[in-house]
Amino acid sequence: LRETNSRLAALLEHEHASLALAQRCSGIKEAGVPLFSSLLNYRHNTAPATENPELLNQKLIDIEEFSNYPLAVSIEDNGESLGVTAQAVVSRIDPARVCAYMQQALESLADALENDGAHLAPASVAELDVVPVEERALQIETWNMTEQHEAEGLDHKVCLHHLFEKHAEQTPEAV
Repeated sequence: LRETNSRLAALLEHEHASLALAQRCSGIKEAGVPLFSSLLNYRHNTAPATENPELLNQKLIDIEEFSNYPLAVSIEDNGESLGVTAQAVVSRIDPARVCAYMQQALESLADALENDGAHLAPASVAELDVVPVEERALQIETWNMTEQHEAEGLDHKVCLHHLFEKHAEQTPEAV
């Protein structure tokens, strides 16, 4: 974490660099290729000031955020709590699933940092559990459909390369 913190601190001098400068420095020469395809934003939110007399009789009707990025994730720091907001321009990305992943990753990171003194924390960030329980069930139980495979006579404990070998034995002339 200290190394990450020092690297991020070194980047602060570039915080307000223009997009044109970033594009020139990127080395991307191909026209139409975006420099960024996603955005991760950490927002320090503050409560709106209600002391302004001109605003006392005003009523907020609606707020709508918009992003040009295919995926934008914001961490909302309200001082006492954190929130996660995701926007997806691409329809195949479900913002709720992105938020669930981010929440799981943040909870795992917080647990690791709290347990670091007791040496219970993972040795690296790669060991953190970032897949939410519901997503893990979807991937392993629903998409895996082991019951259907067992009904079809397939053994779900067989490795994939064994299935290839079996298929090659049964159809040696297939390419």
